[in-house]
Amino acid sequence: MELKKADARSGNFPDRINAWDKFYYTHKLIQNMDHKLRSPDFLSSYFSVGTVMQGLSRLFDRLYGIRLVPRETQPGEVWDEGVRRLDVVSETDGHIAVLYCDLFSREGKTPNPAHFTLRCSREISESEIQEASNSPHPFSSPVEAATDGMAVGLNKTTNTYYQLPTIALICDFSSNRLTRPTLLSFNDVRTLFHEMGHGLHSFLGRTPLQNVSGTRCATDFAELPSVLMEHFASCPEVLALFARHYDTDSPLPISALEERLAIDVQTEPAETEAQILLAMLDQAYHSNLPLQHDFDSTKTYHDVYNRHASIPEPAGTAWQGFFGHLFGYGATYYSYLFDRAIAGRIWGEVFQKEGRNGSVDRRNGERYMNEVLKWGGGRDGWKCIAGVLGDEKLAGGGEKAMKEVGRWGVRYPGLG
Repeated sequence: MELKKADARSGNFPDRINAWDKFYYTHKLIQNMDHKLRSPDFLSSYFSVGTVMQGLSRLFDRLYGIRLVPRETQPGEVWDEGVRRLDVVSETDGHIAVLYCDLFSREGKTPNPAHFTLRCSREISESEIQEASNSPHPFSSPVEAATDGMAVGLNKTTNTYYQLPTIALICDFSSNRLTRPTLLSFNDVRTLFHEMGHGLHSFLGRTPLQNVSGTRCATDFAELPSVLMEHFASCPEVLALFARHYDTDSPLPISALEERLAIDVQTEPAETEAQILLAMLDQAYHSNLPLQHDFDSTKTYHDVYNRHASIPEPAGTAWQGFFGHLFGYGATYYSYLFDRAIAGRIWGEVFQKEGRNGSVDRRNGERYMNEVLKWGGGRDGWKCIAGVLGDEKLAGGGEKAMKEVGRWGVRYPGLG
């Protein structure tokens, strides 16, 4: 706003900021910051794809005792030659999941990052194994027969077998394999951490039934593990595990990270407002309004934005047609802001308690895993939050709990 007013004074034109000014002045704001941050290669030189994946494995090993181990694929196993397989290996239970990484852009591929559950984890019941043992089969054991030869794991804590979750992690990174390793921007690193947060939910979920395994939980809580992982992507102690220059092997300068995070401080309010407006529009579309005979989605869109947005929408636009989350997140788009507030609280109260950095502390990882990740949708989300935060007042949910999360959102508005 101040930049617009300055331009208006020098150029003798109105100082009202319009929708089309937003990205221009955001770009101009960044241009006025440290010159190094304007170079797209400055931070990315410390984030090759292989280095970041290695860093994720090191982080998971420290927090949860699991590693990402490369494995050669069999003919016909993957849908593109660029897809890489990683086996998720636990220090206690051995092989616990399969992850297929399809990270690079190609013609015809979706540009949207995503996590897909190809096969959920579930318990293989004694009755299934018994039935298989009493029937003729071509497999080497009743357990193998019970799963039609698909890979299984043994939960040594409960002494039960379960089918291994199989996950596809999709990104759209540009590949530059000929001259140097593929380098990621800082936003790309956050995206990869975000999607791997969904992956963690699937890897570590241990539920009897597949329909409540991992990410198959209440939509309100589905983004929590992924948003929390974004905090780790910005944490100096975590980045110290892997962020090194691809050519010189020098570590990422903390001062450069701090300068990069300063950009987020500047742009965060506008991004938060955008998320609030989208959540409000989603609620309007899933209210009783569409039941009215004269309902007009474009009018509703403009009503919401012109009533609540700091910058009015231009007349004649109908952006709501591009709002793809109206389908997958219908009536629950607020979950991104909701889970951002919860993730901020968990980050502050568990991994950064009283200012002490515990971002790579196994005790904190196990606490979060045992109270949240392993349950998937098999436990009420409010009980998961109450458990990890040690606050039983939240366990019942309801209006008071929602208001409390709202207060956290004001206190922890971003990812710092």
